[in-house]
Amino acid sequence: MRLHLTDSQREGGGQIVLLTILLLGLFVFLLLRFGWIPATAVALLPLLLYLLIRFVEKPFYALLPLFVANYFVMGVTRYIPGLPGGIVMDGLLLVTFLMILLHSFRYPLPWRNLRNILTFSTAIWLIYCLLMVFNPEADLNNWAAGVRALALYLFLFPLLTALLLDRYRYLKLFLLVWSILTMAGVAKALMQKFVGFDAAENYWLFVSGGSSTHIIHTGIRYFSFFTDAASFGCNMGMSLVVFGVAALYMRPVGLRIYYLVVALLAGYAMMISGTRAAIVVPFAGFTAFLLLSKQWKVLIPGIILIVGLFIFFKFTYIGQGNAEIRRMRSAFNVTEDASYLLRKQNQEKMKVFMKEHPFGVGIGEAKRTKPGDYLYQLPTDTSLVFVWVETGIVGLSLFLLIFFSSFIKAGYDIWFRIRSSQLRGVLAGLVGGVAGMLVSAYGNEMLQQFPNGPIIYICMAFMLMGPKLDKEICENETV
Repeated sequence: MRLHLTDSQREGGGQIVLLTILLLGLFVFLLLRFGWIPATAVALLPLLLYLLIRFVEKPFYALLPLFVANYFVMGVTRYIPGLPGGIVMDGLLLVTFLMILLHSFRYPLPWRNLRNILTFSTAIWLIYCLLMVFNPEADLNNWAAGVRALALYLFLFPLLTALLLDRYRYLKLFLLVWSILTMAGVAKALMQKFVGFDAAENYWLFVSGGSSTHIIHTGIRYFSFFTDAASFGCNMGMSLVVFGVAALYMRPVGLRIYYLVVALLAGYAMMISGTRAAIVVPFAGFTAFLLLSKQWKVLIPGIILIVGLFIFFKFTYIGQGNAEIRRMRSAFNVTEDASYLLRKQNQEKMKVFMKEHPFGVGIGEAKRTKPGDYLYQLPTDTSLVFVWVETGIVGLSLFLLIFFSSFIKAGYDIWFRIRSSQLRGVLAGLVGGVAGMLVSAYGNEMLQQFPNGPIIYICMAFMLMGPKLDKEICENETV
């Protein structure tokens, strides 16, 4: 059958051909005249324009690239020295908000989703941290550099999640993307272990000083493309909890098997990170999940497993010849650990001047000390100590209130309001993962780092959307 094109169709096709020829000509000219970078930038312009249009039409698509960038941005800085990872994320956040603004001109946004305890508590925390610019101990430049990771991201990521990912299919998509990223992190760690470190990693280890904390007498601590092994290990511990629980509840069976594989590989990656505090994440996380499970067939075997693992690590020497098991076991005997005792000594010194600083010594000051400062040669070492020192006991109380109020609200919803067993299990897994990370934050400084912080904040937003997601699921089942 012969197709007959109208004059307008022929004209439109001719314009596309002409535009393609012009772009190719411009690409060749820039390639020969200026090199690959300008030529590639021009070649990508049509794709970028298409993505921009799609992101404005459906801005939830823009949040997923932001989440992926969050996962890799700090690893990229190891290969591109001088790249400001935080500034890159700030720019992506700004672009995402501009797309939301353009989208709102034509389509309404679900602003009512922001009426929850997480939005209110993080807004109070943000205001408190903004007011800390008037702290006489603070430096303006240090405050501006520190307030983003400490308060701004904690407010913005839950807000974006509530506005753009307020459907159950988005929660499932988020878990799927996160699982793929977890597998990428595991794969990179396995390459480091079985193939070796690449040139950039060797430079970071042996020139920048990373070897002092990552190649130690107990063995090598693998860090994947994360900032360090502690951040990597805790992240993998959270993935172990979330995907281990998802493997019990998600459908179909193939997806359950996939999430079980992700969880097991994440658990192995946590072990080879050599981060002792990371073992706290699955112990605390699975305990929190069991308390919310409401199923005896899950609760009893789970308690038996956790108690059995505790006995294995605390009271036996089985597997002591394995470096990973030996390091994890030392976390159950912290009072005999030299680094733990040093941290406690440093915290005792901090208590002396913190009694006179209920609002902290200033945001941004903990990592930028100089001789004469309170914190000079006193590393904070843990996220909770970091928050305490920079914002005082008042700030630490507000910070912890964000998490505990979210746990209480999400726990209440899971126990009494969520009817879908699948959603109830997934939300309990998210609560467990966040709870495990918070407990581990007492031993490691990783809450305010990429990618851990945004992952935790997005999970908290989903935890608070339980009733809305449950209503959607039940309505679809009755149609």
